[in-house]
Amino acid sequence: MNADQSGTEFEADLLELVRRHEVFDVLASESLEKPELAAALEVSPATAHRILTSFRENDWITRTDDGYVLTAVGKRMGRAVDNYRSAVIETQRLAPLYELLSSTALPVAADIDWFADATVTVVDQHDPYQPLNRFIDLLADTGALRGFDTTSVAPTYVDDIHERILAGMSVEIVFEPPVIDQLATEYTDLAEVAFERENLSLFARDDLPFGLALFDDRVGIGGYDPQVGILSVFVDTDDEDAYAWGEQLFDQYRSTADRVV
Repeated sequence: MNADQSGTEFEADLLELVRRHEVFDVLASESLEKPELAAALEVSPATAHRILTSFRENDWITRTDDGYVLTAVGKRMGRAVDNYRSAVIETQRLAPLYELLSSTALPVAADIDWFADATVTVVDQHDPYQPLNRFIDLLADTGALRGFDTTSVAPTYVDDIHERILAGMSVEIVFEPPVIDQLATEYTDLAEVAFERENLSLFARDDLPFGLALFDDRVGIGGYDPQVGILSVFVDTDDEDAYAWGEQLFDQYRSTADRVV
């Protein structure tokens, strides 16, 4: 890969780098002969020959008495490919979060890097309630809950929140008005008992961006499937900057909401 390559040749080399990234991994720690490389990559001798030819033409490997090794350029290319693949994988993993954060203009901006180590839970075809179960697991380990939510409330969610409220957990939640109406009409008995508790603060506000949950030491963001209304993704992290952002965002929406309970 050199400066006078045509665009087509350059793109071909980039494709070769990504397609054959395992070669850099295999040769990073030891030199190998062609049969050993073929075995390590689980490819045919003919394919191994084509790989070696391509890599030698690009000055990514060289031949020594002990076998093929990476050149200085090859080592640098290997690191570059690894960084690229990691960035692509991470971007794909956090894609649901990008969608949530870019879906609306937030009063407090978020940095996606705060969520680099986040746990991302999405709906699985065999278990459509994985995101909700993740939320409930975190709920079981927290002493307080603050946040806001945008859509209809699942019965399991109501039951778990109700139990924790009766057990004394401090809860501050901002809901959109239709959700509060749903609570009052569909869960009348539970709502009446919970609404009388001093440890529950309930607010109403239109146009909430997504679901936000602040546990003791984690912040979670939830998105919903608009067609069926179930939680389709839940992203949570214990990053301090992300948590501080979540607190600021919650305070912004709570300060402009109407107190219901």
